Amino acid sequence: MRRQTFFQKVFLLPALIALCCFFAGCGSSPKNQSPQEKAEGYYWYEAVFLQKEEAEAAFRTVSGHFPSYEYVPDPFHITTQYRPEARHEDLYGTPVTVHITAYCSGTVRDPENGFLSGNEGFLVEVSSADENMQALLGSYDRVWHITGSYSGAAKYTNLLDFSNATPVDLTIEGVFGLADSEGAVTLK
Repeated sequence: MRRQTFFQKVFLLPALIALCCFFAGCGSSPKNQSPQEKAEGYYWYEAVFLQKEEAEAAFRTVSGHFPSYEYVPDPFHITTQYRPEARHEDLYGTPVTVHITAYCSGTVRDPENGFLSGNEGFLVEVSSADENMQALLGSYDRVWHITGSYSGAAKYTNLLDFSNATPVDLTIEGVFGLADSEGAVTLK
């Protein structure tokens, strides 16, 4: 009898762990991807990565109903380059200051394919005390933004009309690194 109880415990624990992983989605692709993003397949990007708690707190200060849309990026980030040909691994882990200047929410249309997406996000300014990081940030000509939530694709947040956005004056810190569509983040 004692022997049977020992074997039951030994085999029951891994079985319970496997069952929990199945229901929690361990080892599967991120649950936060929209059907459109899943259709795009595997991708990678360099970005400034933010602490989840800080980013959510910032969104809640201006939007009492955050998140406004079904999908929330995980992790919160500011994309510097999507699928970069040359990676800047020597700068991974470099601190970046993020000054949030405006909040906007609304429906945007992708000019290339007419796809509609509800998006909410922050307009931001990015800077770094590290000269090389600052030079890299300065080399990009883009609308710096943080996506808070979206219905179609996070990438459309830069198309929001920030000219009538709610002014914001918050500063948070981020770290430069690389991530991919499977949720892996490299900061060193």
